[in-house]
Amino acid sequence: MNGGKILVSAGFDEKAAPYVEALKAVGVPAERITVLTPGAGRPGLPAELVATAAGLVLTGGVDVAPERYGESPRPDARLEVYPERDDLEWELLAGARERRLPVWCICRGLQLANVYLGGTLWQDLPTQLPGGVPHELTDTPDVLAHPVRVAGPGTTLAERLSREAVLVNSRHHQAVKDLAPGLEAAAWSPDGLVEAFELAGTGDENGWWLRGVQWHPENLVAMHLQRALWEDFVNAVDGNATNGSRP
Repeated sequence: MNGGKILVSAGFDEKAAPYVEALKAVGVPAERITVLTPGAGRPGLPAELVATAAGLVLTGGVDVAPERYGESPRPDARLEVYPERDDLEWELLAGARERRLPVWCICRGLQLANVYLGGTLWQDLPTQLPGGVPHELTDTPDVLAHPVRVAGPGTTLAERLSREAVLVNSRHHQAVKDLAPGLEAAAWSPDGLVEAFELAGTGDENGWWLRGVQWHPENLVAMHLQRALWEDFVNAVDGNATNGSRP
């Protein structure tokens, strides 16, 4: 395993703990993991860290500000935004995009990456799309809420997910509405929401490993498939470090 740092972006240090433990569970030593939170460290530190990092994990958390995708906040949506975190992760994604660092996006991370690349979100599923499957089960982190439908052949993430039936946990009230250009859906919930995507290997993004899931695999590493998703990210990180990131 190579020695490049993996950055874990979170709203608060304690919220990063399950993601750090998931990385450690697949063999990443603690000294390779750096947690970044808004306002931590001196100005310019995030840019410096991503400039020398080997990979980036965008974790779950509060909502992406609707202004980021050209909408006004809905008065009936239960929005909880953290603009400073949006700013931090926008900067981290810009650095990762420039250097082609592998990016693993979870829940809010999936939503933020979709917005960063030009997509939009449903601001509040219960008010905008009532009647779907339960997506906001919060009492027990590892409770399995619903299955996902995996796409046919076409993406490597879909190929990974198609190896066995996929049941996922779920704790979100927002979701992808318009998928950003260049992203390919790999799985959907029973009510048709995007549950997983990856960046297509075409155009100017060729060679950038970016994948996201709407559920929380950090709570499910005891399950073979969910653990494999973390292993795929770490393999991408180490392969990228071996080959050298591209400017």
